[in-house]
Amino acid sequence: MAGLYDGLEEVAFKRTEGGYVFQANNRFLIGPRRRFLVNEAQKADIAACMRETLRRIKPFVFVMMAALPAAIGGLIYWFVVTSATLTVIVVDSGGKTEIHDQAIGRHGATGTLAGADGSSVAYRVSGPPGAGATAAITAITASGKVGATSVVPFDAAGTTVNMADAKKRLVRCAKLIGRSGPTRSAAALFAAGVTLGLLGLYIAAIHIYSMARLNPLLAGLPRTNERIGMREGFDRFAAKVSIKLLAVMGFGAAAMLIGSVINMAEFFVMHRPLDQLPYLLVPAVASLIVGAQIAYLVVLRLRQRRHGA
Repeated sequence: MAGLYDGLEEVAFKRTEGGYVFQANNRFLIGPRRRFLVNEAQKADIAACMRETLRRIKPFVFVMMAALPAAIGGLIYWFVVTSATLTVIVVDSGGKTEIHDQAIGRHGATGTLAGADGSSVAYRVSGPPGAGATAAITAITASGKVGATSVVPFDAAGTTVNMADAKKRLVRCAKLIGRSGPTRSAAALFAAGVTLGLLGLYIAAIHIYSMARLNPLLAGLPRTNERIGMREGFDRFAAKVSIKLLAVMGFGAAAMLIGSVINMAEFFVMHRPLDQLPYLLVPAVASLIVGAQIAYLVVLRLRQRRHGA
């Protein structure tokens, strides 16, 4: 992987009257960039520092390429095997069916089922189905009177709750079924949170180390209002980025896009609830944006080579 980052330090410099504009990241990473006016010698020192920083962090980057996916996968696996879901299936006398999932937490899961004429049934499962697990069912009349609680075993077959009206006619039937694993929305939210959190820590660690090495060279340098615009930054990056790094970026973007396409296809084929769609749209849009940026870099690189020829 030698030469992966060669030349990238030049992207942050632009020749101007009296020297060069050097555009550095915000010291807090998020926020407007800092822009300095530097001479030839200062540019050489800053560029050398950036090259040395990239050289030093390369082993860390390579280790994290294996450690980050392992950590993310391990945490997601832990969440999946330690979670449980309660599926509530309600069928009324007309055949209309309602289904919803809820997490079974450390203290179980509770809920209320609407009955006829304002009555209801409260339920509580003690935990995932299995030995010792129970389901407690309590009827509540329309006037608010609470009936006796019925406690039954809660096993893999689930528990059935029948709700009748004042004339003892069956109006609704609910089935409480437990299973191992989280709800799809909880799994997607946890996976997104873990991925963003660990990637954020990884990026922050690199930024803090880079700024600690670079900031002493920037102390006392004059500021400038001249900047390297986004379009110009893309042009400069396309001109300096190595083919190896561009290939790595393209592979990552393709993997993100393929994963998003598979998830979206599964969502529509399986007719998943619409409340799960946002968890799929966010990574799908992100993968499209990243893919479009890399495709644009490739086009710029080809144009520059053609014009250079």
